[in-house]
Amino acid sequence: MPKLFPSKLDIQAKHSLIIVYSFFALFLTNIIILWLAHTLFPTQIVLGTYAISPGWAIYHSMLKLTTIGLLAMQLLTIYQWKQKITFGSQQLMLIHFAINSAALWEITRFATQLGFGISSWIVILLLSLVVTAAQRASMMILGKAVK
Repeated sequence: MPKLFPSKLDIQAKHSLIIVYSFFALFLTNIIILWLAHTLFPTQIVLGTYAISPGWAIYHSMLKLTTIGLLAMQLLTIYQWKQKITFGSQQLMLIHFAINSAALWEITRFATQLGFGISSWIVILLLSLVVTAAQRASMMILGKAVK
């Protein structure tokens, strides 16, 4: 039987678990989306270099994207709490789209180190749109599974 008033430790433990679950869900989602995008558009999205295999390129670049996105989600939650505001669903989607676009652009600036290159900023915007929609769907599925 659930407690009527959960303790502060219970709330913190559940929040910490949700962050871990979110990390793995977003990481897996990002990997799948990048792999599919590279498979469908190999001339626009390039993975690997002479020293980095495509698998390692996907792993490293999506690890960085997931970390940036998850950190931004936590900072956004703190910002909303401090300002005593709540963003709507559309506002959150636009914010995450901007964060994903900036993160993907930043990741592709280090193509020789991470092995992930994109041919144009338009491709970054399109990939960011798809990644944002997929992340939103995976977080909704995770939210239903955790409840």
